[in-house]
Amino acid sequence: MNIITLAAEAHDAGLSFWDELWAITLDPAHIASELIWQVIFDGLFVAFFYGVVYKRWLLPRLRREIHKEIDTEHGIEHHDDHIHITGAKDHD
Repeated sequence: MNIITLAAEAHDAGLSFWDELWAITLDPAHIASELIWQVIFDGLFVAFFYGVVYKRWLLPRLRREIHKEIDTEHGIEHHDDHIHITGAKDHD
């Protein structure tokens, strides 16, 4: 059943706002469509954007930039198997 048709029929039947609301909310077609859209939104958009774009692309890039700024500020040079601390006068 179409949700708009259901709402129109409930309104034409003289139901109050709250009766119309419960008629729409408890309609099985409406519940199924809400579940489908929830799965689509959570599964595709949230999982893709958070899992792929943010965690795999944006976060490592930000982490490298911040690490590079801290190294420059403290005078740390990275080599293959060791580091040099050249910019600090007193370091451990």
